[in-house]
Amino acid sequence: MARQLGGVQEPHDPSLAALQERIGYHFKNKALLEEALTHPSYSQQERQRVPNNQRLEFLGDAVLNMILAERLFQDLPNEREGELARARSALGKGELLAGLARKLGLPACLRLARGDAAAGGREWTSSQEDAFEALVGAVYLDSDYAAARVAVLRWFGDLGELRTELLSEDNPKGRLQEWLAQRGQGAALNYRLKQTAGPDHAKVFHVELTVRGEIYGEGEGRSKKEAEEQAARAALVKLVQMDASAQAAQQQ
Repeated sequence: MARQLGGVQEPHDPSLAALQERIGYHFKNKALLEEALTHPSYSQQERQRVPNNQRLEFLGDAVLNMILAERLFQDLPNEREGELARARSALGKGELLAGLARKLGLPACLRLARGDAAAGGREWTSSQEDAFEALVGAVYLDSDYAAARVAVLRWFGDLGELRTELLSEDNPKGRLQEWLAQRGQGAALNYRLKQTAGPDHAKVFHVELTVRGEIYGEGEGRSKKEAEEQAARAALVKLVQMDASAQAAQQQ
């Protein structure tokens, strides 16, 4: 998933007109779009109170969950509640939403305090995820649920393919532990919190994963759990590639 949504993107035009072209929705009330793109740090910096995107993020999260739940209910008529909830959770993860935000070019349009902007705030997964959810809330308020649903499903793309890919990557820490245990190396695994960055309202955790004392993966996220999952995915890729290379060498 990170290869599709989280990789390097071409520079985006930061103007609101260009953004509306990219998202395929033109706001009647441009103030809602500006609010969705206003980080809390920016409103704290300004002398006059400027609405930030926290309230829209709250609303957008609920609307997004409804859209995903409805679509999954329609697409998976034979699945039980637990599987539907698991699929919705995978599709609503912060890492994925941040990737969609980057795909739409939201980071370039964010309004942040000068200090947060200088510290790389546009690249924080948390600020990108919040902006995406706030954008969903803004579209909903500017129009209605039907219009928000059309926009969101267009941004996600092929939901069935995406769901399959995400669920195959679910529980990376468990899969890594199992992979190592099968090779008698389960006890060699260690997660270490390398550092935390950002203000209290937008902490980013950086985790380092080692196997037998050697670094095999790194990750970052809004929580230690999310950062550890990213590191586990990176380690799985590296270990599987090393295993395949060793097997190929033995066959030569």
